[in-house]
Formats: sequence, structure tokens, C-alpha cells
Amino acid sequence: MRNVAAGVRALLFGTVALAGLTGTPAVRAEDLPIRIAGADRDVELRLLHHASGRNGRSTAEVVLMLHPYGVPTATAFDVPGFSWMEDLADRGFDVWAMDLRGFGGSTRPGGTGPVARASDAVRDVYAVIVHITEGRRTSRVHLVGWSWGGVVASMVAAAHPDRVDRLVLLGAMHGFKLPLMTQPLEDPTHAGQLNPNLPAYQVIEPARALGHWRMMLKGIEDVVSDDTIRQVEDVLLASDATSGARQPPAIRRPMGPLVDLYEIWSNRPIYDAGAIRAPTLVIRGDHDLFADPGLAAKLTGATRVREIVVPRATHWVPYEAGRAQVLEETARFLKGS
Repeated sequence: MRNVAAGVRALLFGTVALAGLTGTPAVRAEDLPIRIAGADRDVELRLLHHASGRNGRSTAEVVLMLHPYGVPTATAFDVPGFSWMEDLADRGFDVWAMDLRGFGGSTRPGGTGPVARASDAVRDVYAVIVHITEGRRTSRVHLVGWSWGGVVASMVAAAHPDRVDRLVLLGAMHGFKLPLMTQPLEDPTHAGQLNPNLPAYQVIEPARALGHWRMMLKGIEDVVSDDTIRQVEDVLLASDATSGARQPPAIRRPMGPLVDLYEIWSNRPIYDAGAIRAPTLVIRGDHDLFADPGLAAKLTGATRVREIVVPRATHWVPYEAGRAQVLEETARFLKGS
């Protein structure tokens, strides 16, 4: 099995411009971060790559994974001992994950209000799809989106049906009421309206960022160890190179996704679920408060929809006892079973 931890720590980067690109990225070493140009000239995007453990890199089916807001980095899929990327690569897929704009090692836009909305991410994901598939025998990828990353994946699938083969949505959202999450973002003088004074970025400590995980775990504490939660907290801190400069250590993450989620959790969807054509697998934990419980029924245009509700699982099920079911169901679905 690959030395994933060493790969995550690696600092080798390659910069590849999209304009005029005719081949594959200059840096192809397994598990090493790679940078490419994003949709905008001043944006660079960090990618992680696990080459197929069975097939040649140019022939294996491509999977691109989009991270959640709660663990805001491509490394969320590559945590040592819990690597979803490694699992898919060992099953024969060519697996990629990216830091979406505003997160991790990708460019962090400036601004005075919330930055890095889902609409920006869609454009960058499309740029990454073009980049990865250049020189391959396909122009299509499988998309795996977790939480807000699932919102972005859904929007990409709806906007670019010719580029998305199959779609996996974990803990994803479309539109439903969740006052628990919308009320803290409201204008204090106008109930039901978004606070117009939100900053560009939120500074947050790992324990607070993962506080809802512990809340959802009440009554099912035996599905994940405290050591695992601390390990995920470490990944969260490592997603921001400046986190150690704050006391206590804390990360910056863009507020744009929270604007998207405010709309979604106010039952005002930001995308048309019926426009998705790709076969879609919807997965959520039965203790996941963030996921849209009605999402699968809204995918009226998809050629196939399968829904899995994982028992005794939360929004962070890739790190919990239910992860084996998530990994198995995902691989089976992507293989067409």
C-alpha cells in the first residue's frame, strides 16, 4: 500500500498553464500535490493524484473528488488510514482531488464580502476536468462530491453533461429548511435575510469547525474514536499554511460557501436538480442533519438514481464505522454495477 502520509507531506509542485496544453501535467509523481491554472488567469488550483493500482494512467477511468466545507481540502479524501482516494485507486480508478478556490493550497481570492461561491468553483472544476482528460481516451470523468462539494459536483453535472459520466453525492444538499444553520447567518435586524456584513473569510478553530460532528455523534459515539477526530482536526489545520500563526491555531475558510448553504438551507435551491442527466448515487448517514433527505427524489432527469442511507452514520461517515459501506457502494456504482 502506498505511503500516503509521505505523499501528503510532499512539497513538490508543478505549474501548468491550461492555454495550449497538449499533454498531461508536468508533475505526475504519485500522491504529490500539483498546481494548474484555474478558470481565471490569477487563480491556481492544487490537485492530489493517486494513479490506478491496476491499469495504465491513460486508460483507467478518471474520478475527481470535491471536498466538503467542513474539512476544506483535497486531503479530506486522503487521510492516512482513511484514504478514499487510495481505495478507489486500488480498485483500478485514476483518482484526483482538488482544493477548490479559496481553500487549502489553491488561490485564496481577496475581497470585502464572502468569496469563493459555488458558481466560481464550477468554472474551476471544469478547467480541471479539461486539464486531466487532455491526451486521454476520454473527455469524461466520474465526480464524487461531499457536502458543499456535492453541490458543486451537481452544478457541474447539470452544466456539462458531456463531461460527467457518473455522479456520487455524499451528504449533499439541494433545498430544505434547516434553521439551526441559517439563523446564525441572518441579518440581526431582518429575520429571514442574510447578514449583509459577512466578511470574505471565517477564522475558525478545528474543534469549533468539527463541533457539529460531535453533536451528530450523540448516542452513537462508538462509531469513531477520539484519536480519529483529532487526526481530522490536524488535517483541517494543515489545510491552511498560516494556521499556526494564530493563537490558538485556526484556519481561514471562505464565506462564499456559507452564502450558498444559507440559500439551500432556507429551501431556496441554487441549482436545478432535474437538469442532472448522469447516473447518480446519493449517500447520506441516518444521523446526518446537513444532507437533504429529499435529494434523490429531485433527480428527475438522471438516467439512474440509487440512494443509500448508512445506519449509525453522520455527515463525516468517511471516517466512521460506516465508511466500508460508502467505499464499497461507491466503487460498485462507478463500475456500473
